[in-house]
Amino acid sequence: MAGLLPTHLRAKSTLPLFCTEVWLVAAALLLCAIPFGWTGLLAPFIWLTLCALENADGWRRGLVYLIAALLMSSAALGVLPGSERILLAPTYSDSSGNSIQAAINPGKAVIAIAMLVLLARSRYRPRCNDLPFIAAVILIPLSCAAAVFGLSAKFAPTIVPAAMVNLLVVCISEEGFFRWILQRALEEGFGRWRWCVPMAVTAIFTGLHTGWAASPVVLLLVSVAGFCYAGLWYLRRSFWACVLAHWGVNALHMFLLPYPLH
Repeated sequence: MAGLLPTHLRAKSTLPLFCTEVWLVAAALLLCAIPFGWTGLLAPFIWLTLCALENADGWRRGLVYLIAALLMSSAALGVLPGSERILLAPTYSDSSGNSIQAAINPGKAVIAIAMLVLLARSRYRPRCNDLPFIAAVILIPLSCAAAVFGLSAKFAPTIVPAAMVNLLVVCISEEGFFRWILQRALEEGFGRWRWCVPMAVTAIFTGLHTGWAASPVVLLLVSVAGFCYAGLWYLRRSFWACVLAHWGVNALHMFLLPYPLH
């Protein structure tokens, strides 16, 4: 089962759960409580589950996947007190109905920090041969959205930090949940039927992003984007490729398309 994680990453990222380094990092991550309050206290637990995941097998591995998913969901959905977004700049709005915030979701920030620590230790890097796949995944949903809604080019100081927050917090945390935890877990569970998993993950991605309350056109566009990200992981097994593709879509959406889509 662990074989679904790329070998070059698995060998470098696996740490015995009870080694000193793991627990020193967990202790350091308690500092996330300073900027993020009670939500920040989830950071060491998410880190420990990420480490445990690479050491577990069989039913224990399934249990760790479940715990990681619950911790990440609780963080991202703001279950704990003090999960209000942290606004970094005034909201951008214009007469065309565009509205963009540069704001940090504390729960997603906590997930992103834990993921970054794991990936930094593994020295896992993007691969150049993923670039054509990343470009295709960016182009497909943006072309569909532009064809339906047209262009709405814009630039303002707020959009720059909003795009950076989107990369460092939103995309890393969401890909951490959808790809590193959810899609890997389902692929290992489905075995030879793992080709079905991108469709299942796309449905969950669409539901969590829209609550199924958006217009049919927006639901379809979100589904197209979600399926592209899931397909990229299925084909390339590269976390950073998924992050960069996700960010490319989101950032260009902010600068070039109506935001948000209705």
